[in-house]
Amino acid sequence: MPLHDSCPLPPADLPGAHARCFALGRATVVELHGEIDVFTVGKITADLDSATGQPVPHVIVDLRPVSFMDSSGLHLLNRAHRRARARSGGIQLVSDQPRIRQLLRLTALDHIPLSATLDDTHAVTARR
Repeated sequence: MPLHDSCPLPPADLPGAHARCFALGRATVVELHGEIDVFTVGKITADLDSATGQPVPHVIVDLRPVSFMDSSGLHLLNRAHRRARARSGGIQLVSDQPRIRQLLRLTALDHIPLSATLDDTHAVTARR
């Protein structure tokens, strides 16, 4: 089964954090939604693990639909980055939210490539 089929669209009324996965060129996009905190991070961990567990994973994590993120979400992003790098791949982040971008900077996660739009991130991925 292709990776992008392993994360079906969640029901519209699903509360809390959830993920939607789809292919974009050679990359797998994991689009995160809602509040990502200690109570909800478990709902999206398997989706990121699936994407970063592939051989030479190229993963784009879209954070634009995220309304809140605590240290649990930051830990998950750092873990996904390490998993992808261990498999000779990488992740890129997408966020146009000043609060999320500042949080990444303040917690030293700004070493992970970050773009404001999915198009910008995909353009970087396509050149690799």
